[in-house]
Amino acid sequence: MKKIIENISKFSFGLVLLCTSITAYSQLSLSKFPDNRIMVVAHRADWREAPENSIMAIKKAIEKGVNMVEIDLSLTKDNVLILMHDKTIDRTTTGKGKPSDYTLEEIKKLYLKDGLGVATKMRVPTLSEVLDVTDGKIFINLDKAFDYFDLVYPVLKKRNMLDQVLFKGTAGYDEFNQKYGKIKNEIHYMPIVRLDSGEGWPKVNNYLKNYRVYGFEFTLGPDESHLINFKDVQEKGVKVWVNSLWPNLSAGHNDDQILENPNVYEWYPNHDVNIIQTDRPKELIDFLKKKNLYSPAR
Repeated sequence: MKKIIENISKFSFGLVLLCTSITAYSQLSLSKFPDNRIMVVAHRADWREAPENSIMAIKKAIEKGVNMVEIDLSLTKDNVLILMHDKTIDRTTTGKGKPSDYTLEEIKKLYLKDGLGVATKMRVPTLSEVLDVTDGKIFINLDKAFDYFDLVYPVLKKRNMLDQVLFKGTAGYDEFNQKYGKIKNEIHYMPIVRLDSGEGWPKVNNYLKNYRVYGFEFTLGPDESHLINFKDVQEKGVKVWVNSLWPNLSAGHNDDQILENPNVYEWYPNHDVNIIQTDRPKELIDFLKKKNLYSPAR
């Protein structure tokens, strides 16, 4: 009898651990990410550590504690979604031409190149292969993907991953609604607002009066002359995304300045930005931890 009770206790304890694990696994949620913390997004995954848009670059971002990886989608000749930034595969693989020139089997025979253009032994990943790696571990932001939302949506829905993926695009609300009105309320969507090109509050307000966006990505130009008050945007209950990648996107407050100026990232919380896409995720995370502005993805 004592042995039976011990076995039942062990089983119960194991069940508790399993349930706890499942609960933790399911807690990766864009809806629940805190507004008072800054989300760190790795541009094309962690491309300084591995080829851009590669499985290894994503794994490196996960290791660093990055909240989200930005990835780019393209389509093969046989209609398989793969990761690829450029319109051709010339720069990032050992092949030539457009992704749509190749079947998946053909493109899988090619190798990815690293940041210096040197061929590696890594292959071009499919979106499905990426989702196998990211599920429950890191958020995804889909770039170069506006034309493929209707292909991505059923994949995410089947996997129950819609709360882990942020869609985005440059379209105004009317175009977005016309193309994706049927799925818009099931996805997280973020319009890109190009302040440096004259877009601003009209585009922002047209979305806000018609649709609950997750946030807005703002491109700023080389200086602060096009800035709007991001606090006013946040007060609408949505997030503010700014890219720290290059001077012409960040009003000059770009990542590489961190090499000489440890306070360069101060500009972002001081201007009510709560999502930053970066090419230097480690340095940004270190800064945010010191300021108590960092939150793990789960």
